[in-house]
Amino acid sequence: MKQIEELEPSVKAWASLRLEDALRDAAASEARYRAKRPLSLIDGMPIGIKDVLSTKDMPTNFGIIGNENHTRFDSPIAQALRDAGAIILGKTTTTELAFGDPSETKNPFDLTRTPGGSSSGSGAAVGARMVPAAIGTQVGGSLIRPASYNANFALKPTIGGLNRGEDLNYSHLACGVHAGSLIDMWRVTIEIAKRVGGDPGYLGVVGNDDLANACVPQTIALIETEGWSETEQTTRDGFHAFRTQLESAGITTLTKDNNVHIRRFEQVIANAKELTLGIIAWEGQWYLGRMLGKG
Repeated sequence: MKQIEELEPSVKAWASLRLEDALRDAAASEARYRAKRPLSLIDGMPIGIKDVLSTKDMPTNFGIIGNENHTRFDSPIAQALRDAGAIILGKTTTTELAFGDPSETKNPFDLTRTPGGSSSGSGAAVGARMVPAAIGTQVGGSLIRPASYNANFALKPTIGGLNRGEDLNYSHLACGVHAGSLIDMWRVTIEIAKRVGGDPGYLGVVGNDDLANACVPQTIALIETEGWSETEQTTRDGFHAFRTQLESAGITTLTKDNNVHIRRFEQVIANAKELTLGIIAWEGQWYLGRMLGKG
């Protein structure tokens, strides 16, 4: 709570907060631990939920200023978190309609810079250590980008790996988890999956309660994609330095320059951004029309 009080006025990671209710949830969690009956490994963990997923006790505003959309029900992920004893602290900010227009959220490491989108608040809240974990969503890079900008981990599962519930607006949208540690990231993910699984017709995320022991990979494929040509030279230099570190540790790195399969793969996905935007534009007519009361 102290971290939020100190940093939220400048970072602006939250669309809404339920602090008094969260304190009551925390007291209930403490009682379960005292009785040695916690509901899960994340019982009592404070968590934020991106403001595109419905919650019964907070509005879902999709990053639209002035919007007051009270669904009065929990998305499967919100319900799973409550059932696991996690404390939903509030709704984290998102870019408008979870798309290109930025939110008011700032990067906690440099308030003059962006936290990334569209899961802006989730990335910033974890980066600012307001919460150990937060839920985000991704179509293009909306989980992994804010994670990298705000120095936290993020898991973007295979499509359908975590149940999106009513948020089935884009066919390739995925829900995932931001966290300050790999352990918290995995525990939140698996506790959700154990309770609500994946999307209908999809295999949900599966695994043990905790991460397996780390292992050193023998080979890594480095995929540049179409964004590489737009990357500034300092970033490229850093990337190449990292590749040198990997190779000095005995790890083989494969690229389009030394592997025909990677070269072919990069050719196949060369226009992935344009294709993605086309799919979004087509599928968005029903999603946006419904929000406007036309569907």
